[in-house]
Amino acid sequence: MEQLLKDLQGLTGYSQNDAELLRQSAPVTRLWVDELAQAFYDTLYAYPPTQQILGEGQRAEREQTLRAWYLDVVSGEVTPRFWQRQWVVGLVHILRRVGNPYMLAMMSRAQTFFLGKCLEHWPDGRGEQVFGAFKRTTDVIAGLIAEGYFRNYVLAMERVAGFKLALIGRMMDLEVRKMLEEARSGA
Repeated sequence: MEQLLKDLQGLTGYSQNDAELLRQSAPVTRLWVDELAQAFYDTLYAYPPTQQILGEGQRAEREQTLRAWYLDVVSGEVTPRFWQRQWVVGLVHILRRVGNPYMLAMMSRAQTFFLGKCLEHWPDGRGEQVFGAFKRTTDVIAGLIAEGYFRNYVLAMERVAGFKLALIGRMMDLEVRKMLEEARSGA
């Protein structure tokens, strides 16, 4: 995970300045937590495929989890443990059958919500700076969650099936080449 984190931070432009900016703006941004949780889960419960994943009677618990996550992000307390917790979200998503398309779409919704609140609260340009810090941080988080989902899914399959990762890699290469040929011949 360490190299992945470095790659994501380098490519997104994330820096400790982002954590500091989030920390400085937290007295304002943490006030948005309930509104975000409401909007986030209104969206998920209004969309039938995600409504099925969430199930009935779990909304309050899910909202509490999102609130804790959001407050963690906007606190600016970005430590190795912070990043490790984001990686673990990928494991949780495997268990709950929350695919990466849903996660990425809802991360985009959270970012868009945050942008609107920033521009409303800080119309002088600071809003864009705070949003940029949030966006870079949550883009790194989304990358960790997505890759955590993928790598841990493959690792779980390896453990369950007893295959070695190198063998799975070779089998995947053969199948992907076949799929590419099929896709290209049909185009």
